[in-house]
Amino acid sequence: MARIAIIIFIFISTLSEVAFSQNAPWVVTPQDAARINPLEIKPKNLTVGRNLYARTCLSCHGPKADGQGLLKSASFLTDTFQKQSDGAIFHKIITGRDKMPPMRGMLKDDEVWSVINYFRVLVNPSVLPPPKAIRIETSANEEMHSIIAFLSGADSARLPIGEVDVQFYIKRDFGWMRFGELSNYTTDKGKATVTFPEDIIGDVEGNVEVFAKVENDFLYKDTESKMILKWGAPLVTEDVKFNQRALWGSRAKSPVWLLILANGILAGVWVVILYILYNLFRIKKAGRIFIK
Repeated sequence: MARIAIIIFIFISTLSEVAFSQNAPWVVTPQDAARINPLEIKPKNLTVGRNLYARTCLSCHGPKADGQGLLKSASFLTDTFQKQSDGAIFHKIITGRDKMPPMRGMLKDDEVWSVINYFRVLVNPSVLPPPKAIRIETSANEEMHSIIAFLSGADSARLPIGEVDVQFYIKRDFGWMRFGELSNYTTDKGKATVTFPEDIIGDVEGNVEVFAKVENDFLYKDTESKMILKWGAPLVTEDVKFNQRALWGSRAKSPVWLLILANGILAGVWVVILYILYNLFRIKKAGRIFIK
């Protein structure tokens, strides 16, 4: 009886601790809340913040940062959240609570500050000027299998534009395959270079469609450039596969060794059966002679 009472006490205590931990307030000290964001709200920092949000936060907090993700979470668009200081938000991100893992060790401090700046711009996009039109041109290095995107203004001057994140994609049957780094920023000469991935399957001739895109940028309008490269492995169609001898083929397309083995086994079985019948006939014949 005493053991049962102890077990019930431990169980109730555990439930109480879990409930308390889930309802406990998120304590932020005045020193943590007073920390100043060292990063200015600039397009490059915002791009870093947006990419990190998509990689680490979007699944739970949703594409619109409204908390409607796979798990119902806090919304970053509410007045309650936005009224917090940058330092308080920073502390909560790096420490975590309940189902939210601590981001300390996973993200650098500057990366966390960039995410916070991204949260600010989501509700106050007026801090940035309207996006400008740009142009992307792509080229390929055949020797190293690398893609080069050149970014410039859309006007006649075509001046190179640096520090813009360019994303690279390969078109697949059911979507887009992204390659390159998380962020591929253009240099001061307006160029961003990525290495083409190996073992990519193209069409029957090995052709693949490669796209360079500027997406959701804070200063420039979305734009893209496409090129077709013969860098993929040729696609082997089903007709070609089933016209070859293979284990999954029909009887007429079975491997020769399999046909020999199967027919050899059948022939061996029949030889054994005939040999047994022959010996039975001899035994019967020998029995008649013995009886006589």
